[in-house]
Amino acid sequence: MLRLPTLAVFAALTSALLGPASYAEEKSIVVASTTSTQDSGLFSHILPLFKTKTGIDVKVLAQGTGQALDTGRRGDADVVFVHAKAAEKKFVADGFGVKRYPVLYNDFILIGPKSDLAGINGGKDIVAALKAVKEKGTGSSHECSKPRPH
Repeated sequence: MLRLPTLAVFAALTSALLGPASYAEEKSIVVASTTSTQDSGLFSHILPLFKTKTGIDVKVLAQGTGQALDTGRRGDADVVFVHAKAAEKKFVADGFGVKRYPVLYNDFILIGPKSDLAGINGGKDIVAALKAVKEKGTGSSHECSKPRPH
């Protein structure tokens, strides 16, 4: 489950972009982002609001995490949205970014029948729960191929 705290994202995007006056004068910026963030619908939701509030157009380059970070390193993006905390911290520490803002996070939720054949109801450890399901042969797994905000 991908949770999208829109207000926090909008605030982070606004503060990241409007700090230096030169960004506001350019009237357009480039965001290098992961494809999963693009596919989530986040940008289609917040970018019209951002444009209305700031007058700034945003072009999103949807790429893999490594490609997005490389785009930022080359100076071809004004904002980088990725999901690799250690790589993000290194990106900032190496001087390619100014500040890291946590914007999105994933929740892994295991859903099963009320009868709880694997005996995992109420557990907090997803890895242990999946191992129990596998060991007891009580279910199958499904990976959502297109992340959606919930």
